[in-house]
Amino acid sequence: MKSSPIKPPSFGQALLQAMVDRRLFTFLLLLAFVSAAPLRAENYTPGAQHVFTHASGAVPADTYQYSLWVPKDYKPEHLYPVVFFLHGSTGRDHPKEAMKNMVSDRLVDNKPWTAAGYSGNHPNQFGRGYLHVAPAKPGFSWDMDKFKRLLDHVKRQVNINADRVYVTGFSMGGRGAWEIASIAAPKYRIAAILPIGAYACDVVRRGATPETCETVGTPVWVQHCPLDPVSKISEQIALLQNHLDCGGYGRVTMIPGEGHIDEPSDADRKYFDLRMEWMLSQSHGTPVNTLVQVDGGTILEFVSGERGFIGDTARHGFFEPGSVIRITARETWNGKRFVKWASASGTFADPAARTAVYTTAASDTQIMPLYGTDPVKLAVVGGTAKPTNPQPGDTVTVTAERAESNVGTNRHFCWHTDQQVDIPLPQRRSFMFTMPSRDVTFTARVIPADY
Repeated sequence: MKSSPIKPPSFGQALLQAMVDRRLFTFLLLLAFVSAAPLRAENYTPGAQHVFTHASGAVPADTYQYSLWVPKDYKPEHLYPVVFFLHGSTGRDHPKEAMKNMVSDRLVDNKPWTAAGYSGNHPNQFGRGYLHVAPAKPGFSWDMDKFKRLLDHVKRQVNINADRVYVTGFSMGGRGAWEIASIAAPKYRIAAILPIGAYACDVVRRGATPETCETVGTPVWVQHCPLDPVSKISEQIALLQNHLDCGGYGRVTMIPGEGHIDEPSDADRKYFDLRMEWMLSQSHGTPVNTLVQVDGGTILEFVSGERGFIGDTARHGFFEPGSVIRITARETWNGKRFVKWASASGTFADPAARTAVYTTAASDTQIMPLYGTDPVKLAVVGGTAKPTNPQPGDTVTVTAERAESNVGTNRHFCWHTDQQVDIPLPQRRSFMFTMPSRDVTFTARVIPADY
Protein backbone atom coordinates (compact mmCIF):
# COMPACT_ATOMS: atom_id res chain seq x y z
CA MET A 1 0.00 0.00 0.00
CA LYS A 2 1.37 3.34 -1.00
CA SER A 3 1.80 5.69 1.89
CA SER A 4 0.36 9.14 1.68
CA PRO A 5 2.88 11.96 1.60
CA ILE A 6 3.17 14.03 4.78
CA LYS A 7 1.87 17.48 4.11
CA PRO A 8 3.88 20.32 5.54
CA PRO A 9 1.94 22.39 8.09
CA SER A 10 0.31 25.50 6.88
CA PHE A 11 1.68 28.84 8.00
CA GLY A 12 -1.17 29.18 10.52
CA GLN A 13 -0.57 25.71 11.97
CA ALA A 14 3.17 26.33 12.22
CA LEU A 15 2.57 29.58 14.02
CA LEU A 16 0.13 27.93 16.44
CA GLN A 17 2.60 25.13 17.20
CA ALA A 18 5.40 27.62 17.81
CA MET A 19 3.23 29.51 20.28
CA VAL A 20 2.40 26.28 22.13
CA ASP A 21 6.07 25.29 22.26
CA ARG A 22 7.06 28.77 23.47
CA ARG A 23 4.45 28.71 26.25
CA LEU A 24 5.56 25.24 27.31
CA PHE A 25 9.19 26.38 27.39
CA THR A 26 8.29 29.50 29.35
CA PHE A 27 6.25 27.44 31.83
CA LEU A 28 9.09 24.95 32.37
CA LEU A 29 11.59 27.78 32.77
CA LEU A 30 9.35 29.53 35.31
CA LEU A 31 8.81 26.26 37.19
CA ALA A 32 12.56 25.72 37.41
CA PHE A 33 13.07 29.30 38.61
CA VAL A 34 10.39 29.05 41.29
CA SER A 35 11.81 25.73 42.49
CA ALA A 36 15.30 27.23 42.79
CA ALA A 37 14.23 30.61 44.21
CA PRO A 38 14.36 31.11 47.99
CA LEU A 39 11.12 30.98 49.90
CA ARG A 40 9.65 34.44 50.32
CA ALA A 41 8.81 35.63 53.82
CA GLU A 42 5.07 35.76 53.20
CA ASN A 43 5.14 31.95 53.04
CA TYR A 44 7.05 31.42 56.27
CA THR A 45 5.52 29.94 59.38
CA PRO A 46 4.58 32.83 61.71
CA GLY A 47 7.00 33.24 64.56
CA ALA A 48 9.42 30.56 63.38
CA GLN A 49 13.10 31.03 62.64
CA HIS A 50 14.07 29.65 59.23
CA VAL A 51 17.58 28.50 58.39
CA PHE A 52 19.67 29.20 55.30
CA THR A 53 22.53 26.70 55.06
CA HIS A 54 25.41 25.85 52.74
CA ALA A 55 24.34 22.19 52.60
CA SER A 56 20.88 23.04 51.27
CA GLY A 57 22.28 25.44 48.70
CA ALA A 58 20.15 28.24 50.17
CA VAL A 59 23.22 30.38 50.82
CA PRO A 60 26.56 30.43 48.92
CA ALA A 61 29.67 29.01 50.54
CA ASP A 62 31.30 32.46 50.67
CA THR A 63 28.41 33.86 52.78
CA TYR A 64 27.51 33.19 56.40
CA GLN A 65 24.78 30.65 57.11
CA TYR A 66 21.99 32.20 59.15
CA SER A 67 18.55 31.95 60.68
CA LEU A 68 15.86 34.50 59.86
CA TRP A 69 12.88 35.39 62.06
CA VAL A 70 9.93 37.05 60.35
CA PRO A 71 6.89 38.51 62.18
CA LYS A 72 3.54 36.88 61.48
CA ASP A 73 2.07 40.03 59.93
CA TYR A 74 4.90 40.51 57.44
CA LYS A 75 3.72 42.31 54.31
CA PRO A 76 5.92 42.34 51.19
CA GLU A 77 4.93 45.92 50.41
CA HIS A 78 6.41 47.22 53.70
CA LEU A 79 10.04 47.92 54.57
CA TYR A 80 11.24 46.35 57.82
CA PRO A 81 14.02 47.08 60.31
CA VAL A 82 16.45 44.20 60.82
CA VAL A 83 18.44 43.28 63.94
CA PHE A 84 21.59 41.16 63.51
CA PHE A 85 22.93 39.27 66.53
CA LEU A 86 26.56 38.08 66.25
CA HIS A 87 27.51 35.20 68.53
CA GLY A 88 30.76 34.85 70.48
CA SER A 89 34.08 33.40 69.38
CA THR A 90 33.21 29.71 69.70
CA GLY A 91 32.48 28.36 66.20
CA ARG A 92 28.99 27.42 65.04
CA ASP A 93 28.69 24.79 62.30
CA HIS A 94 24.95 25.26 61.73
CA PRO A 95 22.67 28.31 62.08
CA LYS A 96 20.46 26.38 64.50
CA GLU A 97 23.32 26.79 67.00
CA ALA A 98 23.04 30.58 66.71
CA MET A 99 19.24 30.77 66.87
CA LYS A 100 19.06 31.20 70.63
CA ASN A 101 20.41 34.56 71.75
CA MET A 102 19.41 37.61 73.77
CA VAL A 103 17.16 38.92 70.99
CA SER A 104 15.56 35.72 69.70
CA ASP A 105 14.78 34.56 73.25
CA ARG A 106 12.54 37.63 73.56
CA LEU A 107 10.65 37.08 70.30
CA VAL A 108 8.10 34.68 71.77
CA ASP A 109 4.98 33.50 69.93
CA ASN A 110 5.15 36.45 67.55
CA LYS A 111 3.83 38.74 70.26
CA PRO A 112 5.17 42.30 70.55
CA TRP A 113 6.78 41.79 73.93
CA THR A 114 8.28 44.72 75.79
CA ALA A 115 11.36 42.56 76.40
CA ALA A 116 12.02 42.47 72.66
CA GLY A 117 12.11 46.26 72.41
CA TYR A 118 8.47 46.96 71.61
CA SER A 119 6.40 49.68 73.26
CA GLY A 120 2.67 49.64 73.95
CA ASN A 121 2.76 53.43 73.73
CA HIS A 122 3.92 53.26 70.15
CA PRO A 123 2.23 50.20 68.57
CA ASN A 124 3.29 50.95 64.99
CA GLN A 125 6.81 52.03 65.86
CA PHE A 126 8.50 49.46 63.66
CA GLY A 127 6.14 49.36 60.70
CA ARG A 128 4.60 46.02 61.69
CA GLY A 129 7.52 44.53 63.58
CA TYR A 130 11.16 43.89 62.82
CA LEU A 131 13.25 41.09 61.34
CA HIS A 132 15.90 39.18 63.26
CA VAL A 133 18.96 37.55 61.70
CA ALA A 134 21.34 35.26 63.61
CA PRO A 135 24.34 34.27 61.45
CA ALA A 136 26.65 31.37 62.30
CA LYS A 137 30.37 31.09 61.67
CA PRO A 138 33.20 28.68 62.41
CA GLY A 139 36.51 29.97 63.69
CA PHE A 140 37.42 32.98 65.74
CA SER A 141 36.62 36.31 64.05
CA TRP A 142 33.80 37.84 62.04
CA ASP A 143 34.71 38.54 58.42
CA MET A 144 33.44 41.90 57.16
CA ASP A 145 33.26 40.86 53.50
CA LYS A 146 31.14 37.87 54.45
CA PHE A 147 28.88 40.08 56.54
CA LYS A 148 28.33 42.38 53.57
CA ARG A 149 27.38 39.41 51.40
CA LEU A 150 25.10 38.17 54.19
CA LEU A 151 23.25 41.48 54.33
CA ASP A 152 22.84 41.45 50.55
CA HIS A 153 21.50 37.89 50.71
CA VAL A 154 18.97 38.80 53.41
CA LYS A 155 17.82 41.75 51.30
CA ARG A 156 16.91 39.31 48.53
CA GLN A 157 14.69 37.32 50.90
CA VAL A 158 12.76 40.09 52.64
CA ASN A 159 12.13 43.81 52.31
CA ILE A 160 14.55 45.73 54.53
CA ASN A 161 14.54 49.39 55.49
CA ALA A 162 18.10 50.25 54.44
CA ASP A 163 18.28 53.04 57.06
CA ARG A 164 17.29 50.76 59.94
CA VAL A 165 19.92 48.03 60.07
CA TYR A 166 21.07 47.28 63.64
CA VAL A 167 23.89 45.08 64.94
CA THR A 168 24.38 43.68 68.42
CA GLY A 169 26.44 40.78 69.69
CA PHE A 170 28.35 39.29 72.60
CA SER A 171 32.12 38.92 73.12
CA MET A 172 33.64 38.38 69.66
CA GLY A 173 30.21 39.31 68.32
CA GLY A 174 30.41 42.59 70.24
CA ARG A 175 33.73 43.31 68.59
CA GLY A 176 32.15 42.31 65.28
CA ALA A 177 29.48 44.98 65.83
CA TRP A 178 32.25 47.57 66.26
CA GLU A 179 34.05 46.32 63.15
CA ILE A 180 30.87 46.49 61.09
CA ALA A 181 30.29 50.06 62.27
CA SER A 182 33.85 51.02 61.37
CA ILE A 183 34.01 49.26 58.00
CA ALA A 184 30.57 48.40 56.67
CA ALA A 185 28.62 51.32 58.18
CA PRO A 186 29.42 53.87 55.45
CA LYS A 187 28.23 51.49 52.72
CA TYR A 188 25.37 49.76 54.51
CA ARG A 189 24.14 52.64 56.67
CA ILE A 190 24.29 50.88 60.05
CA ALA A 191 21.78 52.77 62.20
CA ALA A 192 23.04 51.73 65.68
CA ILE A 193 25.12 49.08 67.44
CA LEU A 194 24.81 47.51 70.89
CA PRO A 195 28.10 45.68 71.67
CA ILE A 196 27.94 43.43 74.74
CA GLY A 197 31.15 42.45 76.53
CA ALA A 198 33.09 43.10 73.33
CA TYR A 199 36.37 41.17 73.12
CA ALA A 200 39.77 42.43 71.90
CA CYS A 201 38.54 45.86 70.81
CA ASP A 202 42.11 47.13 70.57
CA VAL A 203 42.37 45.65 67.05
CA VAL A 204 39.31 47.48 65.64
CA ARG A 205 40.19 50.05 62.98
CA ARG A 206 40.11 53.61 64.29
CA GLY A 207 40.16 57.02 62.71
CA ALA A 208 41.62 60.20 64.15
CA THR A 209 39.08 62.67 62.71
CA PRO A 210 35.35 62.65 61.91
CA GLU A 211 36.34 62.11 58.28
CA THR A 212 38.44 59.02 59.05
CA CYS A 213 36.52 57.68 62.06
CA GLU A 214 33.84 55.71 60.23
CA THR A 215 31.86 54.87 63.38
CA VAL A 216 30.99 58.54 63.91
CA GLY A 217 27.66 58.25 62.07
CA THR A 218 26.55 55.22 64.09
CA PRO A 219 25.30 55.72 67.67
CA VAL A 220 26.69 53.19 70.17
CA TRP A 221 25.45 51.86 73.51
CA VAL A 222 28.12 49.74 75.20
CA GLN A 223 27.25 46.99 77.70
CA HIS A 224 30.13 45.56 79.68
CA CYS A 225 30.72 43.95 83.04
CA PRO A 226 33.64 45.92 84.57
CA LEU A 227 35.00 42.75 86.21
CA ASP A 228 35.21 40.68 83.01
CA PRO A 229 38.46 38.66 82.92
CA VAL A 230 37.95 37.63 79.27
CA SER A 231 36.93 40.82 77.50
CA LYS A 232 38.89 43.75 78.91
CA ILE A 233 36.64 46.73 79.50
CA SER A 234 39.66 49.04 79.16
CA GLU A 235 39.98 48.05 75.48
CA GLN A 236 36.33 48.70 74.67
CA ILE A 237 36.26 51.99 76.60
CA ALA A 238 39.32 53.18 74.66
CA LEU A 239 37.51 52.41 71.38
CA LEU A 240 34.37 54.19 72.58
CA GLN A 241 36.41 57.22 73.66
CA ASN A 242 37.89 57.44 70.17
CA HIS A 243 34.35 57.33 68.77
CA LEU A 244 33.29 60.14 71.13
CA ASP A 245 36.38 62.22 70.37
CA CYS A 246 35.49 62.07 66.67
CA GLY A 247 32.04 63.50 67.47
CA GLY A 248 30.02 60.27 67.73
CA TYR A 249 27.23 59.50 70.20
CA GLY A 250 27.70 56.85 72.86
CA ARG A 251 26.42 55.52 76.17
CA VAL A 252 27.76 52.91 78.59
CA THR A 253 25.97 50.48 80.90
CA MET A 254 28.10 48.68 83.47
CA ILE A 255 26.49 45.22 83.79
CA PRO A 256 26.24 44.19 87.46
CA GLY A 257 28.12 41.13 88.61
CA GLU A 258 31.49 39.58 87.82
CA GLY A 259 32.64 37.52 84.83
CA HIS A 260 32.16 37.24 81.07
CA ILE A 261 28.43 38.03 81.18
CA ASP A 262 26.10 38.02 78.20
CA GLU A 263 22.67 37.80 79.80
CA PRO A 264 21.76 40.73 82.08
CA SER A 265 21.15 40.00 85.75
CA ASP A 266 17.68 40.21 87.24
CA ALA A 267 18.53 43.71 88.46
CA ASP A 268 19.51 44.82 84.96
CA ARG A 269 17.11 42.76 82.80
CA LYS A 270 14.39 45.40 82.44
CA TYR A 271 17.00 47.95 81.40
CA PHE A 272 18.07 45.72 78.52
CA ASP A 273 14.54 46.24 77.18
CA LEU A 274 15.18 49.99 77.29
CA ARG A 275 18.44 49.56 75.38
CA MET A 276 16.66 47.52 72.70
CA GLU A 277 14.09 50.31 72.38
CA TRP A 278 16.89 52.87 72.06
CA MET A 279 18.58 50.91 69.29
CA LEU A 280 15.35 50.40 67.34
CA SER A 281 14.47 54.10 67.62
CA GLN A 282 17.54 55.12 65.59
CA SER A 283 17.60 55.73 61.84
CA HIS A 284 20.77 56.23 59.81
CA GLY A 285 21.39 59.68 58.39
CA THR A 286 19.19 61.47 60.93
CA PRO A 287 20.01 63.16 64.27
CA VAL A 288 20.50 60.69 67.12
CA ASN A 289 17.40 59.93 69.17
CA THR A 290 18.73 60.69 72.66
CA LEU A 291 17.31 59.24 75.85
CA VAL A 292 14.86 61.33 77.89
CA GLN A 293 13.91 59.92 81.31
CA VAL A 294 11.23 61.39 83.55
CA ASP A 295 12.11 60.48 87.13
CA GLY A 296 8.78 60.27 88.99
CA GLY A 297 6.60 61.31 86.06
CA THR A 298 5.45 60.19 82.63
CA ILE A 299 5.52 61.33 79.02
CA LEU A 300 1.96 62.04 77.93
CA GLU A 301 2.44 63.04 74.33
CA PHE A 302 4.97 63.51 71.56
CA VAL A 303 3.89 66.98 70.41
CA SER A 304 6.24 67.74 67.53
CA GLY A 305 9.49 66.64 65.92
CA GLU A 306 10.69 63.67 63.89
CA ARG A 307 10.67 59.96 64.82
CA GLY A 308 9.53 60.45 68.41
CA PHE A 309 9.44 57.24 70.44
CA ILE A 310 7.71 56.88 73.83
CA GLY A 311 8.90 53.88 75.84
CA ASP A 312 6.67 51.11 77.14
CA THR A 313 6.46 52.54 80.67
CA ALA A 314 6.07 56.14 79.37
CA ARG A 315 8.74 57.10 81.92
CA HIS A 316 11.26 57.38 79.12
CA GLY A 317 11.46 58.04 75.41
CA PHE A 318 13.87 58.74 72.56
CA PHE A 319 13.75 62.01 70.65
CA GLU A 320 15.75 64.11 68.22
CA PRO A 321 17.10 67.42 69.57
CA GLY A 322 14.45 70.13 69.46
CA SER A 323 11.51 67.73 69.80
CA VAL A 324 8.59 68.87 71.95
CA ILE A 325 6.93 66.52 74.43
CA ARG A 326 4.24 66.91 77.09
CA ILE A 327 5.03 65.49 80.54
CA THR A 328 3.21 65.18 83.84
CA ALA A 329 4.03 64.36 87.45
CA ARG A 330 2.16 63.26 90.54
CA GLU A 331 0.54 65.99 92.58
CA THR A 332 2.20 64.72 95.77
CA TRP A 333 5.12 62.43 96.60
CA ASN A 334 5.97 61.20 100.10
CA GLY A 335 3.46 63.69 101.47
CA LYS A 336 5.08 66.64 99.68
CA ARG A 337 3.42 68.73 96.96
CA PHE A 338 4.82 69.27 93.49
CA VAL A 339 6.92 72.46 93.24
CA LYS A 340 8.51 72.57 89.78
CA TRP A 341 10.41 70.70 87.07
CA ALA A 342 14.21 70.71 86.73
CA SER A 343 16.72 69.32 84.25
CA ALA A 344 20.38 69.84 83.38
CA SER A 345 19.47 70.44 79.72
CA GLY A 346 16.48 71.24 77.54
CA THR A 347 13.83 73.86 78.29
CA PHE A 348 10.39 74.01 79.91
CA ALA A 349 7.63 76.30 78.65
CA ASP A 350 6.53 76.65 82.29
CA PRO A 351 8.59 74.69 84.85
CA ALA A 352 6.00 75.36 87.57
CA ALA A 353 3.23 73.57 85.63
CA ARG A 354 2.73 69.99 86.80
CA THR A 355 1.69 69.07 83.27
CA ALA A 356 4.36 70.83 81.26
CA VAL A 357 5.72 71.20 77.74
CA TYR A 358 9.43 70.37 77.39
CA THR A 359 11.80 70.86 74.43
CA THR A 360 14.58 68.28 74.23
CA ALA A 361 18.29 69.05 73.99
CA ALA A 362 21.09 67.44 71.96
CA SER A 363 22.03 65.16 74.85
CA ASP A 364 20.62 62.47 77.11
CA THR A 365 18.43 64.08 79.74
CA GLN A 366 16.91 63.14 83.09
CA ILE A 367 13.94 65.34 84.04
CA MET A 368 13.16 65.74 87.74
CA PRO A 369 9.83 66.76 89.29
CA LEU A 370 10.67 68.44 92.59
CA TYR A 371 8.56 68.06 95.72
CA GLY A 372 8.62 70.20 98.86
CA THR A 373 11.48 72.36 100.03
CA ASP A 374 13.21 70.03 102.51
CA PRO A 375 17.04 69.87 102.31
CA VAL A 376 18.68 66.82 100.74
CA LYS A 377 22.12 65.22 101.12
CA LEU A 378 24.69 64.38 98.44
CA ALA A 379 27.62 62.07 99.21
CA VAL A 380 30.48 61.42 96.77
CA VAL A 381 32.83 58.57 97.70
CA GLY A 382 36.15 58.95 95.92
CA GLY A 383 35.40 62.37 94.49
CA THR A 384 33.98 65.85 94.99
CA ALA A 385 30.80 67.72 94.05
CA LYS A 386 30.16 71.30 93.03
CA PRO A 387 28.13 72.75 94.65
CA THR A 388 29.00 70.77 97.75
CA ASN A 389 25.54 71.00 99.34
CA PRO A 390 23.10 71.21 96.42
CA GLN A 391 19.41 71.92 96.71
CA PRO A 392 16.79 69.98 94.73
CA GLY A 393 16.89 71.16 91.13
CA ASP A 394 20.52 72.30 91.19
CA THR A 395 22.82 71.14 88.39
CA VAL A 396 25.73 69.38 90.08
CA THR A 397 29.15 68.50 88.68
CA VAL A 398 30.79 65.40 90.21
CA THR A 399 34.51 64.80 89.70
CA ALA A 400 36.64 61.83 90.71
CA GLU A 401 39.78 62.30 92.75
CA ARG A 402 41.91 60.27 90.32
CA ALA A 403 42.15 60.62 86.53
CA GLU A 404 40.07 58.48 84.17
CA SER A 405 42.96 56.06 83.76
CA ASN A 406 46.55 55.88 84.89
CA VAL A 407 48.61 54.71 81.92
CA GLY A 408 51.44 53.51 84.13
CA THR A 409 49.28 51.15 86.17
CA ASN A 410 46.40 50.72 83.68
CA ARG A 411 43.88 51.40 86.44
CA HIS A 412 40.32 52.41 85.60
CA PHE A 413 37.16 53.12 87.49
CA CYS A 414 33.44 53.59 86.99
CA TRP A 415 30.80 55.57 88.86
CA HIS A 416 28.08 53.70 90.71
CA THR A 417 24.84 54.75 92.40
CA ASP A 418 21.77 52.93 93.71
CA GLN A 419 19.51 55.99 93.45
CA GLN A 420 18.55 55.60 89.75
CA VAL A 421 20.33 58.77 88.69
CA ASP A 422 21.28 58.37 85.05
CA ILE A 423 25.00 58.53 84.23
CA PRO A 424 25.34 58.13 80.43
CA LEU A 425 29.15 57.70 80.56
CA PRO A 426 30.03 56.28 84.02
CA GLN A 427 33.66 55.67 83.02
CA ARG A 428 34.39 59.38 82.75
CA ARG A 429 36.10 61.29 85.51
CA SER A 430 33.43 64.01 85.60
CA PHE A 431 29.70 64.17 84.91
CA MET A 432 26.71 66.44 85.58
CA PHE A 433 23.26 65.61 86.95
CA THR A 434 20.20 67.32 88.40
CA MET A 435 19.75 66.93 92.16
CA PRO A 436 16.41 65.23 92.91
CA SER A 437 14.17 65.63 95.99
CA ARG A 438 15.99 62.80 97.76
CA ASP A 439 19.42 61.88 99.09
CA VAL A 440 21.97 60.59 96.57
CA THR A 441 25.32 58.79 96.92
CA PHE A 442 27.88 58.25 94.17
CA THR A 443 30.87 55.93 94.48
CA ALA A 444 33.94 55.82 92.24
CA ARG A 445 34.76 52.12 92.02
CA VAL A 446 38.29 51.13 91.02
CA ILE A 447 38.60 48.44 88.34
CA PRO A 448 41.67 46.21 88.82
CA ALA A 449 44.56 46.67 86.39
CA ASP A 450 44.09 43.32 84.61
CA TYR A 451 40.60 44.29 83.39
